[in-house]
Amino acid sequence: MKTLLVCVVTSLLASVTWAADTLDIYVVDTEGGKAVILLTPKGETMLVDAGYPTEDDRDTKRIVEVARAAGIEHFDYIVATHYDADHAGNVPRVDALIPGKVFVDHGDPVPTMDPARSYCTPYVKAIGDRKRVSVKPGDTIPLKGLRITVVTAGGRAIAHPLAGVRPEESPPASRPTYRDRDDNSGSVGLLYEFGSFRMLDLADLLSWVEYDLVCPRNLVGTVDLFMVSHHGLKVSNAKFLVHAVRPRVAIMNNGARKGGEPETLDVLHSSPGFEDLWQLHYSVAGGRKNAPADFIANLQEPCEAKLIKLTVRRDGAFTVTNTRNGFSKTYEPR
Repeated sequence: MKTLLVCVVTSLLASVTWAADTLDIYVVDTEGGKAVILLTPKGETMLVDAGYPTEDDRDTKRIVEVARAAGIEHFDYIVATHYDADHAGNVPRVDALIPGKVFVDHGDPVPTMDPARSYCTPYVKAIGDRKRVSVKPGDTIPLKGLRITVVTAGGRAIAHPLAGVRPEESPPASRPTYRDRDDNSGSVGLLYEFGSFRMLDLADLLSWVEYDLVCPRNLVGTVDLFMVSHHGLKVSNAKFLVHAVRPRVAIMNNGARKGGEPETLDVLHSSPGFEDLWQLHYSVAGGRKNAPADFIANLQEPCEAKLIKLTVRRDGAFTVTNTRNGFSKTYEPR
């Protein structure tokens, strides 16, 4: 673990100086869970999900090491996108070491969720008397210099176009009917805007809710970067959604044997204007459809827990870095 910390510190040195006026985003490897850390130019911080709760505290250690290497001693916001083990399950353990000030979620678990599978109760207990905000579509999370809009929450989506978006008609599509017994459909989906940069992250949102964002009109607009939903599973990432928002780049928080399904990879690569896919793991299921090795943070099992870093400028340019090999690519404003 000390080796991991040294590597992470080296890769994050630039992020400690906020004066560069960049938004820094760290996509931490949680083996097919999710944990994303944001550090704004004003020094404000946000953690989105916290990976799995395990006996060895694997994901807790990884998140805490990345945060401390970036100079983070607390999180201004901790977002629990939904109450599944790989997202909200580990929030209490991370919070015990790097505390949150405000907690954001979608309220009660969705009605279809099996209560026995919910991590809502321990999450709420950990908050105690601190501030909890249960958001609805259209709400915002007020980080300075950064606009974060809630586009989905609790199984519902925004009903009107976002500010500045001219809604385009989407090709006819039928609403998917798949449901599950988890809280995936309740996912808090976020649209991030930093200057002219736009990023969409819908957590584990299922396609039947994705439908409401872009059908019959695209209410979100196009984005520069798409955080691939649901670890790259095909029950999310519908073609009608991805091709409507037209990302240039995507980052997929898959595990070696979780997500990264070939159908999802096909959807991404066939999207108009799509340039590159970055992956936290080589996907066994994806086979030859995986991204080139330089774009994959962890190639083998057991992995080295390498992360992907995103550095964003206000003019819309952004750089993605693979901390396994130091490979990075800058995408200029379009």
